[in-house]
Amino acid sequence: MIGNVERVTPSKHAQERRDTILKAALRVFGQSGFAGAKMDQIAAAADLSKGSLYLYFPSKDSLLHSLLERYALLPELPEMMASLGDTPPALAIPTLIAEIWRLLRERKELARAIRAIRREIQSNAEHGELFAEKIGLPSYQSLAGYLDRWMDRGVLRRQNALAAAQCLIGMLWFFLLTQEVMGAKDLYPLSDETIVTTVAWIFLDGTAQAKKHPEHTAAGGGRHQES
Repeated sequence: MIGNVERVTPSKHAQERRDTILKAALRVFGQSGFAGAKMDQIAAAADLSKGSLYLYFPSKDSLLHSLLERYALLPELPEMMASLGDTPPALAIPTLIAEIWRLLRERKELARAIRAIRREIQSNAEHGELFAEKIGLPSYQSLAGYLDRWMDRGVLRRQNALAAAQCLIGMLWFFLLTQEVMGAKDLYPLSDETIVTTVAWIFLDGTAQAKKHPEHTAAGGGRHQES
């Protein structure tokens, strides 16, 4: 007896083909940069003819635009933040940092491609805006909402929550680029534990030796209440 066979519709086939091309473009841009990448290379990496590639993407520019729309850096973060609920920062932030670091390490190819195409993003206002909107902002906003709640409660120092969120993710992003993409791991290897605990400590407590005063509380996680 022949089992049920899933029917592949033309639209589904086209979407699968687009996904294959975008993954191939991600690899080629990561290896050659945007300027150095050729459509022939991308077609070969996707196991397609150049003519077939042009049916889906007429130019490198259209490929880049679709890549920026398709790949969010941390699409899981909003759900992760929601799952934290009312877990206080002293417990939640180290756990969150460890999970973000794990996810970023799994996306080395994406990081390599973003690094390779950064000049194109910076020189093109439309691409720069799309990068900020699709890749960065969704992650920063969900984390900022959590931080803002604990700032309101006086547990975290009051500051710009969106900037603080970008700072946290930015530290991990820098470690990803240096350790995993640019080869610094061969020169000065840092363990996952070192990276996670260092970022958590800097973010929660800062690098300065703070003086205790009467308003210092355990709930503040080592931080001063604003007078």
